[in-house]
Amino acid sequence: MKKLLPILILNCLLICCGRNNGEKKNLVTEKPTQDFSSFRFVETKLVEYDIDSLANFNEILKILDKIDCLSEYTMFKLDTEEKIFRIQPLQICESIFDYKLRQILYINSDNITVNHQIKFPIDSLKKVLKNHLLNQSKDKNYPSLTEKKLISINVDNNKDISEVKKLLLRIVSDVNELETKVNFSFMFENHGIIKVIEE
Repeated sequence: MKKLLPILILNCLLICCGRNNGEKKNLVTEKPTQDFSSFRFVETKLVEYDIDSLANFNEILKILDKIDCLSEYTMFKLDTEEKIFRIQPLQICESIFDYKLRQILYINSDNITVNHQIKFPIDSLKKVLKNHLLNQSKDKNYPSLTEKKLISINVDNNKDISEVKKLLLRIVSDVNELETKVNFSFMFENHGIIKVIEE
């Protein structure tokens, strides 16, 4: 009986330590999340898709086409080692958005287009994003602080989804480096630059 009591105590300690270690592991593996959300009605639900589970940009567009914005909106998840990013793109559906050309920044894998016609190489992304989102120099080619800011993404369907993820993570990283909260919306589209008549 004397030998049985220490064995029971030892077993209890091992079981308790095992549970505590398991709880610590769960806390350590939980990653922070950052959301990039667009306008949506409160009563609509979000349907999440993991970017890594898709083959190419065309699959993103197909998902957006089949989603019914009256009842649900799409959220795309980008999972990295350090953080999870969730992007809810603007879904136009039947809504009409009033905007000026300078409010949309068009980005693809190779270049950036500002104010419908000014082109920059993709290496200028950080500078162009800063101008588009903050416009500290009050350049008329970029939106003012009070105007809506949109970032349109278009990636060639021949490229693997990893190219889309790489581009989105690069944009997110550059936005986070601004160290100021800026409201903007992502758009995923394949029709290219929209022609809008300025007043």
